[in-house]
Amino acid sequence: MKRAILITAVILAGCSSLKDYIPSRWDVNQSKAVTDIQQSSRNFDCKGNVAEQSKTLAQQVEWLDIYSQSKDTRDVAKITGNMNDTVKELKDRSSKGPVSPLYCEIKKKILIQQSDMIAHTVQGRF
Repeated sequence: MKRAILITAVILAGCSSLKDYIPSRWDVNQSKAVTDIQQSSRNFDCKGNVAEQSKTLAQQVEWLDIYSQSKDTRDVAKITGNMNDTVKELKDRSSKGPVSPLYCEIKKKILIQQSDMIAHTVQGRF
């Protein structure tokens, strides 16, 4: 009996860490949020109000991050971290004054790449 309990405990402990390696299921809310993030990244206008646009993008990424953590979809929460950092850097820098067009364009390209990567991951699930 003790042996059965020990084996069950080991199996259950192994399964809890196994969740980190199994992709989560497709979710309509995450797909919509990712599409909004992609659209905002692609339509980011470096000649416009960078501070306001970066604030909006930061809120969109934050929404996806909060939703993913609340739903316990660890795989999505992990991949939003990089984009969260990129948006935060741009938001902080633009809040201090105008940013150079080159800096903005480089950040925009990075944001597009990151949003495409997140979209591929989130929308490629079934």
